[in-house]
Amino acid sequence: MAESYAHFLKHPIFKVVAEVSRTEGFEVYVIGGFVRDCFLDRPSKDIDIVVVGDGPGFAKQVAQKLRIRNLTVFARYGTAHFKYKD
Repeated sequence: MAESYAHFLKHPIFKVVAEVSRTEGFEVYVIGGFVRDCFLDRPSKDIDIVVVGDGPGFAKQVAQKLRIRNLTVFARYGTAHFKYKD
C-alpha cells in the first residue's frame, strides 16, 4: 500500500476489525465508497466491510468490543449495520 493511503487505515475501528478477524479467523475486506475515497484522497463517511462467513456474527463481536448497542442485523440478507463515532 502506498504511504499516502496508510492514513486512511488509522481509523480506530480498523484496530478492532483486525483483532476480531485475527482471533476469530474471519476473512474480511474493506470495499465500496471508502476504498474509492482513499484513491481520491477525500474523507469518507462510512466504511463497508465484507466478511467471508458469518457477517452478522462478526459485526456483533466488533460492536461488542466497541461497546455499541445499536447493532441492526438483517438476517434475510446476512448483513449487519451499526453507527460508530470516535
